[in-house]
This record gives sequence, C-alpha cells and structure tokens, in this order.
Amino acid sequence: MRAVVVDDEPLARRGLIHLLGKEPGINVVADFGQPARALEYITAHHPDVVFLDIMMPGMSGLELAQQLTAPQPSLVFVTAFDDYAVRAFEHHAVDYLLKPIDPERLTAAVAALSVRHQGLQVQVENERLKAAIAELQQSITARTAQPSFNEMLVIKEVGRTTRLAVSTIDWVDAAGDYMCVHAQGETHILRSTMAKLQQQLDPSVFLRVHRSALVNVNR
Repeated sequence: MRAVVVDDEPLARRGLIHLLGKEPGINVVADFGQPARALEYITAHHPDVVFLDIMMPGMSGLELAQQLTAPQPSLVFVTAFDDYAVRAFEHHAVDYLLKPIDPERLTAAVAALSVRHQGLQVQVENERLKAAIAELQQSITARTAQPSFNEMLVIKEVGRTTRLAVSTIDWVDAAGDYMCVHAQGETHILRSTMAKLQQQLDPSVFLRVHRSALVNVNR
C-alpha cells in the first residue's frame, strides 16, 4: 500500500515513518509538514492510505480530510489528543492512533488497512469484471440481432443436387415459381419465389433491379 504521512512536527513524522518501515505491505511514498502541500499531492497521486495528524497550523487534519475527493484514500489519524476521535470516524477513518504511538497498535491499524485495501481491490476487480461481461453480452446481442444470410444455396435439379456458393452467383431472374440462378457461366433452376429467395440473400450484395431480377453487385 502506498502511504503518505502528514504531520507538522518533523520528529513525530520521522518516528512514524521509521515504525511504518517495519510493517510489511506499507510503502511510504511521501511525507509532508504542510497540510496544503499534502492535499495537492494526495489529489494528484491518489495514495492508498494517509496517516494524518489533526492539530496542524493553517489546516487541521480534519479540514484536510473534508477536502479530499474521490477516490479517497484510507485515513488513519495520528494525534496526541483523544477528544477528536468521534469527528475522525465521521470521516470514515480506519483507525485513530494516540501519540506516542504504540507499535502494536500501529501493527493492528496496518492489518485493518490491509484487509480494507484487499476488499477495495476485489471490489474494483468485480466492477471491471461486471463491465467486461456487460460489454460481451452487448456484443453477443448485437451479433445475434443481425440477420444471417445464406452462404450456400442447395439447388435440387433433375438427377443432381448442387451446393452453390452464394458469392459465385451473378444474377437471378424469376420464371413463375422458379428462379434461374446464373453463376460462373451456368444456369441452375431453383424452385422458389423471389420474395423467399430475397430473405436468404444479403440485400447489401444482391440488388433487386427489377421485380423479377436480382443482381450481385460484387460480380
């Protein structure tokens, strides 16, 4: 977890960074003595967790927390005053540590942060998975909604059955209830109506140039 430490007291800040260095899974990426600069960094870089003092000049830790925008980091308030705990947890703090920091309490706070962080990661992955599934379903729906057209015509003639690739058809003309299918220099007789045959052929390829004639525009 990428962590930021904010405390106007340099000694307290260094002490907390030292303790956090002993905790697995925590990487302090920045520390600040000025809350305003910390707010700029947090807004720009979105760390996973912020260890935040409360009583600081210019801007309190609680005021800084109020100005954080989504995605908000997890907050752990670190202070010498225990009378701000209720307000801290109103900002959805993961923990509230009193100075001087007890290493065991810090370890417990880091464990709680780890559980929360893993839960957030699972939530993010679940949302990504849901989005991917929804996109796939939309794609499948779009494909199945599109009409499918024959790629082959099965033509039963006297003494033989011909499987004719639709792409080889040059044109078709109607003769009553029969279609004369012209392809590659040959004419095949298909028992069908023009309307029924049109339903089987892609209208973007076969253009009806006359009520009794279809032409393959790709030929």
